[in-house]
Amino acid sequence: MSSRAQVLRRAAAGTLAAAAVATTAGFAAAAPANAATPPNLRVTGVVFCDKTNFIPTLVRQMTVTNTSDTFTMRNVTLQEIQGQKRFASSLGPGKTLQIRTTQPGCFPSSISGYAISDNREDLLDNYGYYFTLDRL
Repeated sequence: MSSRAQVLRRAAAGTLAAAAVATTAGFAAAAPANAATPPNLRVTGVVFCDKTNFIPTLVRQMTVTNTSDTFTMRNVTLQEIQGQKRFASSLGPGKTLQIRTTQPGCFPSSISGYAISDNREDLLDNYGYYFTLDRL
């Protein structure tokens, strides 16, 4: 067999191998991405006047939610500034921790606080300040 035939045969084999690798990579790349959401705590709150009872009531509420799909947050603390504190040793995906206070009467008020945990996460949504200007 001539050297020219060997070169052509090796080139054809290399081209077929490259095509096979490219085809398999194409199939692997076409699979849907199933990335889990990163660990994250989100603080939300509300202050409002509940006028459904005979005596109107001021409601102040702050909630922290684990917004991750799969990650359980450890040692979560929800702290109201100059107020109550709630602690959970673990907070599963979608679970919440809440501070809620009620007082008779309606007057301008606010609630502010933050949430922390042992896990590394985005801190931009871990604090909040919520208020109302409702009066009786």
